[in-house]
Amino acid sequence: MDKHGAMLLLLGLLFTGAITFFLYMDGLNSAYGLSEGIVLKDPASFYDNSGRLNVVGVVDNNGEFPVDVTVGVNVTATTDTISTISTNGLSNSGNSLVSTLTSPTYAKVIYPGTGAPFKIVVPPKLIEAVGHPFIYSVIGKESTYYDVLELNYSNMAVGSERALVGTLSNSAPFPVYNATVFASVHDSNQAQIDSASTEVIPVLEPGQKIQFKLSPDKSIKSNAVYYSCAGVDLDAPITTVATSDGGFIPFDLQAIAKIIDLKYDDQSKSLVFGVDHYNPEGGYITLKLPQVYDNQELTIVMDGLPRNDVKMTHDGKTIKMDIFIPPDEHQIQVKGVSHVT
Repeated sequence: MDKHGAMLLLLGLLFTGAITFFLYMDGLNSAYGLSEGIVLKDPASFYDNSGRLNVVGVVDNNGEFPVDVTVGVNVTATTDTISTISTNGLSNSGNSLVSTLTSPTYAKVIYPGTGAPFKIVVPPKLIEAVGHPFIYSVIGKESTYYDVLELNYSNMAVGSERALVGTLSNSAPFPVYNATVFASVHDSNQAQIDSASTEVIPVLEPGQKIQFKLSPDKSIKSNAVYYSCAGVDLDAPITTVATSDGGFIPFDLQAIAKIIDLKYDDQSKSLVFGVDHYNPEGGYITLKLPQVYDNQELTIVMDGLPRNDVKMTHDGKTIKMDIFIPPDEHQIQVKGVSHVT
């Protein structure tokens, strides 16, 4: 099998499990965007005020499943320098060594239909050559996306810092931890000139809104005109929903899907949320809730209609539900949910 055939085979296997594949490039000028559905675009570079080369760009996920992407760039350095650089895949080339520097994108997980910028900072001394950035690895992630953080901003760079400013709101009934806002920076020719992110926001409480400011590198800030590809990265939330009487509902929701407006309705004693499965043919989600008392029964309603095909098991401590979600967005109501005080 040739290299092209092997790559297609790996792509076909990617989402049968959490498989990692590596796209090693031949030479320093390899083409980018080889992974079907996962595309590296808008590569650019600049030297910062410390003399370091910054390689930037965006990775788009045009596929059907969430992924974790690492970007690489090949550099050539002298043997005296290479020992000081954190490297991957070293190979000899006379008195020089070829190394692959790698960096994750600004989003831990890139969800379908979204993108995330990246930045690789190349050490300043004795680097002889630098190649094009490329997709180094892609990992399929069985990751639930909680659509709970709302960005409100204008794309235009403002002030002497040429910053992106706006607000970030948490609409979830649970705290969100270690969030960052990221974006691509563009000049008047619409070219990407930098990738930037805010400092880590340690916690956003339910309903909390904060202001954020995201600034480009000082060396290119005078050329910054507008921002694109803005998004938010965050740690997986602690899935506990507060109730109005001071109790709480712990839950575990495993799904390759987007979860929308999750909340607990005290009046009907229901957990309510929207769900959109990433598989275009639909797929299962698994919801686990504590079994508070013997003979506790839960009812699943989808789009106002009872679902009688849900596989539900009890072990005395936990009630587990496997629910099939058809294509497109649907509203789920789980009735009979009791809270823990």
